[in-house]
Amino acid sequence: MIDLHTHILPGVDDGSQDEPTSLNMVRDALESGIRTMVATPHANQVGRYENYDTPDLRERFEQLRELVRRENIPVEIIEGMEIYAAPGVGALIRDGKLFGINHGPYFLVEFPFDAKSWWIEDRIEELLEVDAIPLIAHVERYYCVQKSPELVYEWIRGGCLTQINKASVFGRFGHREKKAAKLLLEHDLVTCVASDAHSDEFRTAWMGDIQAYLKDRYDERTMLHLLKGNPQRILDGSPIAPHGKQLHKRRFL
Repeated sequence: MIDLHTHILPGVDDGSQDEPTSLNMVRDALESGIRTMVATPHANQVGRYENYDTPDLRERFEQLRELVRRENIPVEIIEGMEIYAAPGVGALIRDGKLFGINHGPYFLVEFPFDAKSWWIEDRIEELLEVDAIPLIAHVERYYCVQKSPELVYEWIRGGCLTQINKASVFGRFGHREKKAAKLLLEHDLVTCVASDAHSDEFRTAWMGDIQAYLKDRYDERTMLHLLKGNPQRILDGSPIAPHGKQLHKRRFL
């Protein structure tokens, strides 16, 4: 399995704060069946977690990979970013300051949770204009999606992909997030599921629960599609098959 969204790079954001924590997170992931993890530190949060593409950031990725190798943990660490899609994000991508997952065409992006749909769509347009394919992080957590989940169908039709957090499915972020995540799953509006892990105690990298849920609630094929098939295509920079069923009626969660 592949986890495309993790905060396992130590000491760069609100995720892992030190190497022992990162190692615990990677071990948890391995035990739950994950063999590849994308380290996606928060980036482009000006004055907070900027994490632009610099030699220092590249060295931090390599140090984590070497640490995992020294501990003989058979998990591959891939480079990525969770990019805060503020105005001007397209120019930063064009200038090479921000990069996609595995330095490919898919960019994990997040927005303010209270952003209006038109504001998000403006940022999506910026990304598409520089040939960046938006992979919208934790799409179920945006208030506009919780109010009007049919927005996600339009975003996918417009060229975006979506990721939901495994914790949302179990209600760990709240009732609205849980309802939104399940509704999107039911309508094939989820491209992949990831941990969005931040620690080894609370928001962990353990993915066994979501694997079991997807297999039991849907089937093994769906589980593998969301946790391995589509994530592998994203890592490879390969096309993702069209997906999504239209929500024919406005639904307020």
